[in-house]
Amino acid sequence: MRNSTKINIYVALVTLVTIAAMAIAWRVRVPFPGYWGLASFVFVAFLLDQTSNQLRVAAIGSTSFVMHMAAGILFGGFWGGCIAGASIALSGLARKKEFKKLLFNAAQQMLSVCAPVLVYRDLLGGSIPPSYLQGASVPEAVQRDIGLFFIFALCYVLVNSLAVSGAVSLSTGRPFREVWHLNTRGVIVYDIGASVIAIFAAWLYVKADSVHYGPLGIIGAVIPIIVVRHVYGMYYQLQESGQELLQVMVKAIEARDPYTSGHSLRVSELSRTIALEFGLSAREVEQIQTSALLHDVGKIHEEFAPLLRKESRLTPEETALMQTHSTKSAELVGIISQFRGTIQDAVRHHHERWDGQGYPDGLTGDAIPLGSRIILISDTIDAMTTDRPYRKRLSLDVVIAELQKCKGTQFDPSLVDMVVSSVAVRRLIVGPATEAPSAEPTRSKRVNWPAASIWWTRRAQ
Repeated sequence: MRNSTKINIYVALVTLVTIAAMAIAWRVRVPFPGYWGLASFVFVAFLLDQTSNQLRVAAIGSTSFVMHMAAGILFGGFWGGCIAGASIALSGLARKKEFKKLLFNAAQQMLSVCAPVLVYRDLLGGSIPPSYLQGASVPEAVQRDIGLFFIFALCYVLVNSLAVSGAVSLSTGRPFREVWHLNTRGVIVYDIGASVIAIFAAWLYVKADSVHYGPLGIIGAVIPIIVVRHVYGMYYQLQESGQELLQVMVKAIEARDPYTSGHSLRVSELSRTIALEFGLSAREVEQIQTSALLHDVGKIHEEFAPLLRKESRLTPEETALMQTHSTKSAELVGIISQFRGTIQDAVRHHHERWDGQGYPDGLTGDAIPLGSRIILISDTIDAMTTDRPYRKRLSLDVVIAELQKCKGTQFDPSLVDMVVSSVAVRRLIVGPATEAPSAEPTRSKRVNWPAASIWWTRRAQ
């Protein structure tokens, strides 16, 4: 089944689920909040949506979710969903999005508000509006509703991120877990923390409404939302700038050897994919990705220049000198304080073998850092799938056979088993070996996405 057909089916399913959730919410809706109330929330959410941040994979993040959540806890799932859908639809029309993109973005945002409100109110017994917004003085009631709000916020983030990640995965061909990890896992705590501003926005609205200025009250919530958006933007920019600086340095080093151009970027991408497939945490994946990018930086030293350019076999003395590059790489990496420890160790030991016959320290088995074991496999795969003066790149079958042959001697057996059975890893192995992945828009991923796929959001782009 072609991707476009799968996407159409997915959009239809999300839309149908949203309609069903809204129908259920209609039966338990709270009283109509008034046209001014609805319009003010839609307008503020629309404005916030116009200043969104690019996420890592074919999606953009917007602080308008704060207003959507505030509307949900104030007005219930139905009216909150209507506000979310209307603001996203207006934003899509302003950006001249095609109908299918606009429909999906509006539907998944409506579902992201409506479904969590149903969980919050009908399953958990939360009140709409919450007791702390109605002047409740009983501590137990206030504490209960605040605790339920964070469950509501978690449900919102999960529904939103899962719906968008499914669309992005189908449109790009990337594994779902990888897409969700890159766009969500690194910021899910920040999203839930930022959702507290939704309580503030709702409180301002209730207080202003008591003196008949409800719609104007939420204007005061815009300032902290803008601050949150600015913090998110700075976070993304710092991540991007750091990765781009590292990539420039690595490219300068690889310019010495015309046959390894893009090598470190490819090894970094492959190592990241293996780490994801192995089920490691977001922090561990990030560390391994960085370690793989920097694993050969020690080759910048002048003594390696003639060895890198030499086309014939190295002498024993030259081989011994070349093997010092891992320790020199670790020394350079250790200059950056945040890379000391896990990243530095992974770089130092990326040529250690499972059977202890590697270098520089002859470590064996699990004593070798996991990052080093992953980099060794990625490094070897890239060497086999890159054209060299003395041979063409090897086929996938040959690469897999070689990995199996060296399982338990050169490579960690569990990693080999995972690599040869992973669809995501196989896709990278058979992909073009002569093109280095480009820097991703933010935070650090490195993949060129097809132009046709860049449209989904968290809101999908």
